[in-house]
Amino acid sequence: MLHSSLLAVLSLVVVQALGKVHTLIISGDSSGGAVSTTFNDANFAFKITGNTPINGADWITLVGTSRAYLTFRNTSLVAAYDVSPSGRLTLAGSPVSVPVPVYVGVTHNSSFLFTASYPSGAIATVPLDTHGLPIPPSTTTFFSAPDPLPSPQDQARPHSGIVDITGQYLIYPDDGLDSLHVYKIGANSATFLYDQPSPKRPSGPRHAVLSGFPVVSDWVPRLHVVNEEDNSVETWIMHYSRNNMSLKLQGSAVSTLKVPAGMNVSTAAELLISPNGRFLLASNRDAVPLGTGSIAVFRINPPTAKTALTLISITSSGGANPRSMSLDKTGKWLVVVNGNSNSTAMFAFDQETGFLASTPVANLTGITIPQTVVWLEDRRVPTAIEAEVLRIQSNF
Repeated sequence: MLHSSLLAVLSLVVVQALGKVHTLIISGDSSGGAVSTTFNDANFAFKITGNTPINGADWITLVGTSRAYLTFRNTSLVAAYDVSPSGRLTLAGSPVSVPVPVYVGVTHNSSFLFTASYPSGAIATVPLDTHGLPIPPSTTTFFSAPDPLPSPQDQARPHSGIVDITGQYLIYPDDGLDSLHVYKIGANSATFLYDQPSPKRPSGPRHAVLSGFPVVSDWVPRLHVVNEEDNSVETWIMHYSRNNMSLKLQGSAVSTLKVPAGMNVSTAAELLISPNGRFLLASNRDAVPLGTGSIAVFRINPPTAKTALTLISITSSGGANPRSMSLDKTGKWLVVVNGNSNSTAMFAFDQETGFLASTPVANLTGITIPQTVVWLEDRRVPTAIEAEVLRIQSNF
């Protein structure tokens, strides 16, 4: 009989040889559903394993590994779904009416969901019950333009929302008003606090990420915002007091392109932070040259530096129009959906150095106009106690 230690070694060898099989969910605008896929990180096999028929499936937000929230292309609804271990979705409860959403998010404690409507110039919140199911009706706010807007903006166009690291504040980037709408989170909705205008117009704030959970020694809470009109990233230092949070710009915005795209050419789209908090990634859609998407990688500099970000590289996205992308929780794999080439590319990424491979290890086809991709894995958020400690520590 083999010794137990030898068995353990043999088991480890087998696991390494087989690799880890990851499950991902990809929404397909024209594929009629949310597509379940698997990726084997040993042999790089990336394949479709199932499909949940959902008309116009668009943005997907996961909470844990068993609950998902979806928006639908050009439809005034948001809905909750149960998620199986294989990535299959089953409608949970009833969809709730909100102004045509392009994004859905959820508070840290799942007290309510929030949506952003680019077409309608509106945001909405919907309370959630103890099972994470939406409780109608929604609370909706429509934004109006306070003054003439520079071309190409013609109205308010909130594109996403993000909850800060403490779970107390909700921030909506507004592509049309060149502003960040800041709200204080309450029991099951949020109260408006102030607008933080972009220092440059037009800029087009689209999505945002946090230099969040303190994984680096000099952690200071910062908000990074990608601008799609001038193709740049702004970094805001977040200053906390007991009843407020203010934003202070760190240096100037940094371009996501090596060569300017030209006036009114929108290219920057998505933004990610590596799990170790050291690097930021931004996707560029098809501007320079037309039809070539790319991923820009930046080093995140200390909060005392004059410039928040330093460009490391710009790499092909493996297709056209990389609207969405996501890193797995180990920071080793970057998946990018290239909507205009009907492909989803998987890249190796080194979060210790910021090196992004120049070519994908796999490129999945068979999903028409993929929109959003998520890893089916548990992503931890701070507990209420941890959040309060972070708020106190960041009160500098």
